[in-house]
Amino acid sequence: MRILHSGTLDVKAGGPAMSTYYTLRGLKQLGVEAEIIMYPLSSGGRLRGRDVEVHYATAPWEHKLAYSPRLKTEIAALGDYDLYHAQGVWQFPTYALADVARKRRKPYLITPRGMLYPQDIRKSSKFFKMLSLKWRLLDDLNRAACIHVTCRKEMEYCRDLGVTAPIAIIPNPVEIKEYTECKKDGIFRLGYLGRLSPRKNVEALIYAFAELGGKAKEAELLIIGGGDAGYEAFLKAEVARLALRNVRFTGFLSGKEKDEAIASLTVLAMPSEFENQGNAVLEGLIRGIPCIATKGAPWEELATHCCGWWTDYSQAAITEAISAALQTPVEELARMGQRGRQLAESNYAVEVVAGKMLALYNCLLKRTPADTSFIFEK
Repeated sequence: MRILHSGTLDVKAGGPAMSTYYTLRGLKQLGVEAEIIMYPLSSGGRLRGRDVEVHYATAPWEHKLAYSPRLKTEIAALGDYDLYHAQGVWQFPTYALADVARKRRKPYLITPRGMLYPQDIRKSSKFFKMLSLKWRLLDDLNRAACIHVTCRKEMEYCRDLGVTAPIAIIPNPVEIKEYTECKKDGIFRLGYLGRLSPRKNVEALIYAFAELGGKAKEAELLIIGGGDAGYEAFLKAEVARLALRNVRFTGFLSGKEKDEAIASLTVLAMPSEFENQGNAVLEGLIRGIPCIATKGAPWEELATHCCGWWTDYSQAAITEAISAALQTPVEELARMGQRGRQLAESNYAVEVVAGKMLALYNCLLKRTPADTSFIFEK
């Protein structure tokens, strides 16, 4: 089986690059010729890994639409594939991949990457997005062999927009490995990990520390990540305004620096307004760190598996969850971490997710029947 993805494996793309890379690597381990076509790396960027075959296209003329007049020709020049899989929507590579697939009468999939959530559509260029949806994207989605989403809520939002194609719910994968880094102090350290942007609601963690006052006096808040410079400046200004001395910013980290920073955490928090999965939670679970997530993300398993807190998206609820974490005995936090690691191994390991993706591909190509209980027809 030969599959071509479009998207990126640039570490600066964050979660989408990580999950795309692990999916491709997992498929390769299962004997699939899984490849990707992507634009050149950004300045200072690097690949997530080098054991996946990458084809570089000519750099786009501009970055908002990521349009390159040569892209379709470059995709076609790679030869025939059994199936095409586009990562993301709104930009030209998805349209180009769909066009080549249809011209060759081959099935294609689209993974929206949470970009069809109403909150995401509203946050920027709403008029352009709704025009694009009506003019082209909805037709591409409905002519796809399948749409791949990571949770039921994302499927519901797709249906609300008029998507009638079959939809498969398969989570993002995470690499399960042993980490040598470990926590080296007894400080309760709450961490945020990920891109800094307004919808991530990182200020909620800052306000919680301010409100908890003495309860959090001996604790520390560590904010790991970079992104929106204006938003980062706002967060730092709020820390200064509230005279908080126990909040630290690390900026973007990768490799050993990132692993050491995460290992120093007691609890990891993801206070986002919405997430179609939230890879940051997986980063915590695989390291045995309990997590906090809002109900804007599909992490009910944190509550059902007793490995964290799944709370309402409100300042009061987030503050209450942090307060509960602060009051949880160290021994119970350790047990919660162990249960979280077990959850990640059972449901989100690369081989587990790649196996589901291969089953989906086989179903679409009408090959060996497999468990397809995760596919929902219109």
